[in-house]
Amino acid sequence: MELASGIHNVIRETEMVMGVTNTYLVIGSEGAVFVDTGWDREGEAQVRIDYWHKMGEPPLKGLVITHRHPPHWGNCVAIREATGAPIICSPLEKAAIEERMGSAVDAVVQDGEFLDLGNRTLQFVHSPGHTFGTLAVLVLELGALIPGDTIMGVGTSVVNPGEGDIALFLNTMDKFSALDLSVIYPGQGPVITDPATKIQELIQHRLHRERQIVSILE
Repeated sequence: MELASGIHNVIRETEMVMGVTNTYLVIGSEGAVFVDTGWDREGEAQVRIDYWHKMGEPPLKGLVITHRHPPHWGNCVAIREATGAPIICSPLEKAAIEERMGSAVDAVVQDGEFLDLGNRTLQFVHSPGHTFGTLAVLVLELGALIPGDTIMGVGTSVVNPGEGDIALFLNTMDKFSALDLSVIYPGQGPVITDPATKIQELIQHRLHRERQIVSILE
């Protein structure tokens, strides 16, 4: 379904609900990218490939993986085989993704790097916290942030020991706060139309949890 001009959510399920990993197809006048590709389940890759065909087969300039967890890279290899699009992630996440995916990542992108899709410009934003190498994608012309599971449509993301870090997460929230955002397209759940409020809620939630832990230790 088209969420905004040139931004589509390509999922088999009819509703964006928690537990369903959103797959975004961003289409510009000179190319397109998939951001995350869902679970590797029967028929899921074909759903995404068929949708790309339906959109007129815009040149796929990348399959962007936001982070190492399986719902976000699951169909990348199959889509790459069908379209020739390169698999892209952040440098810090590359090894973990390759180990789990069982296939090579084609390219890494640096913090602040741009990808030109014609009338749509993507900026890659390194956003560690949920995992050490999580990557977000900012669609500059729309002020639209695609942060993977760093920001969820409902609730908060998990930060597992050894995979991520709360201090890094809070730094990322500050980084997101400095961006000129009008909308957030989360890794799971519905679209967030008030980014500033959502980001502040996440910051305050983590600080509240920290105070609770300190109180218990005392």
